[in-house]
Amino acid sequence: MSLLLSMFVPTTALGVDPKPDLAITVLVFNFRQVQGNTLAKAEDESGRILARAGVHVTWRDCPTGNEPCLKGQGRVFFLAIKAGPVQNEFLDTVSGYALLPHHLAVVHYDYLPRVPGRKRGTNETAMVLGCVITHELGHLLLGEREHSITGIMQADWGVAQIQSALESHLFFLPEEAVLMHADSPPGAANGTSTLVLTTH
Repeated sequence: MSLLLSMFVPTTALGVDPKPDLAITVLVFNFRQVQGNTLAKAEDESGRILARAGVHVTWRDCPTGNEPCLKGQGRVFFLAIKAGPVQNEFLDTVSGYALLPHHLAVVHYDYLPRVPGRKRGTNETAMVLGCVITHELGHLLLGEREHSITGIMQADWGVAQIQSALESHLFFLPEEAVLMHADSPPGAANGTSTLVLTTH
């Protein structure tokens, strides 16, 4: 079965038998103050994609001040949604990155992938945001494993990847789902990498 086809078929249908669902908690810090309904839809989309890989997510929308944030079950990751730095218009745009040693995923909301010349509504923004969040959380779950040539873990997103995101057709590859359930993802303990998602 081709890698392209495997993106659309659940891992169980491919004979991949991952361990029981992995539980994680994501503490979300909405520094960009993304609208609540947009963020909720993005979390739903991200949770749906991760669930196909056997990962169950508990989202905790945390205050961005000094108040504590309650943790949930399983491994804990941090997600920061920021406006994003000023970027050179002639270079690829950095939409997000993951800091493995800090269990931190960062998404630049103002630099989400987009189709040039096309206006995007709230629902489309939420879908793309959910996929970018999933990509960065994927790095935290996969350790120092590099980007894939297809699926949601591709390093560079263009029009084709954005369209797949809008159609809910971006998923983890079966082998990535298996790695996520490993007792110790490759490079997770001593990783020092910063893994970047760019759009062009």
